[in-house]
Amino acid sequence: MNKLKLLIVLMFVTAIAFAQDYKSAQRLSFEPALEPFYHGVASGDPLSDRVIIWTRITSETPGTLNATWVMATDTGLTNVVQSGNTTTDDTKDYTIKIDVTGLQPSTYYYYQFEHNGKKSLIGRTKTAPTGDNDFLRFAVVSCSDYENGYYNAYKDIAERNDIDAVLHLGDYIYEYSATSTPVVPGRTHEPTNEIITLSDYRGRYSHYRLDADLRAVHQQHPFVCVWDDHETANNAWFDGAENHTPGTEGNWTDRKNAGAQANLEWLPIRQPDVNDPLKIWRSIRYGDLAEIFFLDTRLYGRSLQGGNPEDPTRTLLGTDQFDWLKTELSASTSRWKVLAQQVMMAPLKLPASLGGGILNSDQWDGYNYERQQLYNHVRSNNIDNMVILTGDIHTSWANDLPDSNYNATSGANSAGVEFVVTSVTSSNSLTNNIPAFVIPLFEAANPHIKYYDLVNHGYYILDLSKPKAQADWNNVSTIESQTYTSSVAASWFANDQERFLREATSPANSNVNPNNAPFAPTPDLAVGTAKEKDNVVVVGTFPNPFQNEFVVQFYVEENKKTSLKVVDVLGKTVLTETYVPNKGINYVKVNAEKLLPGNYILIMETGKDTYRKNLVKVN
Repeated sequence: MNKLKLLIVLMFVTAIAFAQDYKSAQRLSFEPALEPFYHGVASGDPLSDRVIIWTRITSETPGTLNATWVMATDTGLTNVVQSGNTTTDDTKDYTIKIDVTGLQPSTYYYYQFEHNGKKSLIGRTKTAPTGDNDFLRFAVVSCSDYENGYYNAYKDIAERNDIDAVLHLGDYIYEYSATSTPVVPGRTHEPTNEIITLSDYRGRYSHYRLDADLRAVHQQHPFVCVWDDHETANNAWFDGAENHTPGTEGNWTDRKNAGAQANLEWLPIRQPDVNDPLKIWRSIRYGDLAEIFFLDTRLYGRSLQGGNPEDPTRTLLGTDQFDWLKTELSASTSRWKVLAQQVMMAPLKLPASLGGGILNSDQWDGYNYERQQLYNHVRSNNIDNMVILTGDIHTSWANDLPDSNYNATSGANSAGVEFVVTSVTSSNSLTNNIPAFVIPLFEAANPHIKYYDLVNHGYYILDLSKPKAQADWNNVSTIESQTYTSSVAASWFANDQERFLREATSPANSNVNPNNAPFAPTPDLAVGTAKEKDNVVVVGTFPNPFQNEFVVQFYVEENKKTSLKVVDVLGKTVLTETYVPNKGINYVKVNAEKLLPGNYILIMETGKDTYRKNLVKVN
């Protein structure tokens, strides 16, 4: 989310763009040895006795596809505790999600899928604990624009062996069209158009999920995800979005539903209400130590941005979600009540000399009446230890949550604390472009903001223990190269029962022995000896069935002439096109308007290999 644009403008920050030579593009990597599970595996929404496991099958065969799965307690998958059969088809974009039950709490498990004798990567996951427990650790991430750089933060997390889960606060994908000047040459959005339809969203998720670092972090750790706005469109609200024009981009409800469906298909989310795909707010209890409430501040109940913040009819969460949250907060018996959500809750005000007022009505500042109702509920019900996790603005912040008569020196009358995570890659500002006189004015207007960093990318580790809740901001040195270093830039914590922040003198100690939880095997171990690479593989066709056109997502090993043919059931070639694609992943849009409804075969040939995939055209 480019919400910091407003702050940048008001602080006289000059944006810097770096032109790149697209002709020298290094396109998305692809591993044919993973066939047909090119997108890897994933797990998510762990409870004490169950967890979601996920994969996708890429196949030449249309219709219903069969698969098996196993879950074990060892990396060799010999001590199997659960297994089963399943199916998938084009109504799910050939994705598979299994809610594996009957598991033990606070336990690492390993899982794998199989289709037609071919096996997926082995994934690793972990269930939530029950009862009394002393430590929890989470990696918190947000805002991973593929075009804006390498996923070094994901890679760094994938190589950590000290976390219980990854909490993704949204903007997992971006809906924008491709740019000719990406930060990393060739690292551009596919499909190249702004995504609007279900097939567009599916194609974009497919492209992101082929990234090796994103595939690796999903393989090693369970995720718990909520969406922000770019999973549909920038600055989304219940009935529209800043980046949606009904006259040219269709009905907003259709687009919102398409984005929600693709999100549920491609991420390991347990759907709270099978009758309402837009209802993703839910909670996960991690024993007596923490309960995490995952909120939707975007699509379910948000009023249009820009109205009167004190208007009691304006809402960010919507009545149903807000009532649920108040009830659940009051009922929770866990020590830490953690709200994982999208937009900054703490105020962000302009200095009086620059006009005063709020900076961004898209944040909780634009919905102050509802924010105050939350604070009132926390106070009147003696709810302690509320910790807010926030993403969205591509920068790092540690904030008290000032209530009436807040004292910035003592922290008195803070309703809770907030940890804001920077972006994995999405663009932010540069402090050396902010005039020096602005910084002290800004800080004086916002004394509840204890720490901020407008430059770096990365993630933070949320460390929860009985004495305190601490965030350690881990920055990566660059997103423009895959050679990087990571370091802890800042650490802030709240003591049990205190409601305000203190600066830590060092990062929290890791509380997990890496030797107790082996990583899932690397691809070579999981798949075996890699076969000779195919010269062409069709990863997906979107949509299929189609009406007048379809998009082919395909991989080529060599930069050479590739032909595309569509053949009817009698073997007659009814459409043919020729390309010279770049090595790597490519997308082409095929106009099939003149074809009659019916069954067809798509044939891709390079002169070395031939790949076939069935297509269906409908009225």
